[in-house]
Amino acid sequence: MLLALRILHGIMAALFVLSALVQYNDPSPAPWILLYAAAATAAGFAAAGRSTSWLAPALIVVCLWWEMYYIRLGAWHTPFTDLTEEWHMTDQTIVDGREFYALILIAFWMAVVMLSRPRSRAPTAADNDASRDA
Repeated sequence: MLLALRILHGIMAALFVLSALVQYNDPSPAPWILLYAAAATAAGFAAAGRSTSWLAPALIVVCLWWEMYYIRLGAWHTPFTDLTEEWHMTDQTIVDGREFYALILIAFWMAVVMLSRPRSRAPTAADNDASRDA
């Protein structure tokens, strides 16, 4: 894997950890902390050049399933500029919009993790000859 991609995985892992840490004031912090921690773990493994064959795909499924709730609420209608205008979450529409896009970001990065994981190569005829000679 390219060094630049491993660095990006490391940056995303750190951002996911930070995101988990700032959930303390969320009305329902536990699911978000778990989700961000799991995403940080998957990105951290990818940054280390290691692979988890199940974690990133599982997180994509969780994010897509959870997105159904926000789609029913119409969270995508919230203008992106409104989401970044203020740091306080005084309006439930802003909260829903931010959570909607957070799930998209996590699912997207888990797809990057999944697609960049090392692949095991199929054995070749040379491998078979070498195993017979041993």
